[in-house]
Amino acid sequence: MTGIEQTRGSPSLAIYALLLRLYPGKFLQLHRAEMLQNFADLEQAASSTAALWLLIGKDLAMSLISTYAKSRMTQYVIGVLVAWGLIFAVGFWRCGGACAPRPGHPALDVFAGFLLGMLSMYIATRVYRSGPNA
Repeated sequence: MTGIEQTRGSPSLAIYALLLRLYPGKFLQLHRAEMLQNFADLEQAASSTAALWLLIGKDLAMSLISTYAKSRMTQYVIGVLVAWGLIFAVGFWRCGGACAPRPGHPALDVFAGFLLGMLSMYIATRVYRSGPNA
């Protein structure tokens, strides 16, 4: 099975087949047919569609996180977002929820943008490696 057109069945199976594209290609080459068959079996045995999708959603989230969390890029992005969240939370707490620019604390106003800029530069230098030195 290589496409949705070959996954005759319920709309849930077609949606699941689309979601499988989130997995790496090599993994799908080995396991796609088995995963689709397992989904079809689970769908027949499920008490409700909601229960089925709760189980599938949890499984997809856990397996995709474990698949992609090992890369340095993911770790860097998580680190930048955590640092940005902490800076934002501290700034929000210090300004009492008003969050208007404060003349005495310019670092709090620009640091979140600086962190997002760092993330953008990291992505640009790692993903788009082009130019004379690439």
